[in-house]
Amino acid sequence: MSANTSPAILCFSKSGHTRRAADTLAQRTVAEVIPIETDRYKVPLLWILRAIWDVGRSHLPPLTGGNVVTANRPWIVVACPIWADQPASPARSVINALAATATPVGLLTTSGGAGEPLKCVATCETVLGRRLAASLNIQNKIEDAPETDKRLDAFAHAMMTSASQGVA
Repeated sequence: MSANTSPAILCFSKSGHTRRAADTLAQRTVAEVIPIETDRYKVPLLWILRAIWDVGRSHLPPLTGGNVVTANRPWIVVACPIWADQPASPARSVINALAATATPVGLLTTSGGAGEPLKCVATCETVLGRRLAASLNIQNKIEDAPETDKRLDAFAHAMMTSASQGVA
C-alpha cells in the first residue's frame, strides 16, 4: 500500500502465534500488517542459538529494507514473541527506529509463560524513550480463548484512543 494513512502492525513471528494475534488485531482496527523481516533467523536450528545470543547481548539485527513505515500512520503496534523475558531482537530493532518518531506505539507480545511481559515492556519503553501507548501479552495456550478476544478489543480501543488524543 502506498502513502497509507491506516494504522500499522509491524509483526515478527517465528511460530505463527504472533502473526495470528496481529491478524486478529488488524481485523478489529483496519490496520495493515507489515512483516518484520531479517535474514538472521532463517537457518533451521541455528536461528535459536542466534536468537539467544542476540537477546543476551541486546543485539539489534539488521532488517530487510522497508520494514519501518511510519509516514502518516496514526499509530503503530510492534507485534513479537517474547524471548528470554525480552522482545524478539528484530522487533527491538524496529522499536529502536520508532524512537525517532512521535507516532503512538503499542506492543503486542506472545509468550509461552505468564511471568515474561513486565521485563519486556520495560525494555521496550527504555528503547523507545517513552511510555508505550498500550501493551498486551497473549500466552500461546490461551490465544483462542474468549478472554483473549476481550483483551484484544481493549488493546485496540487503547490504540485508537491514543491516536485520537495525540498520545505518543
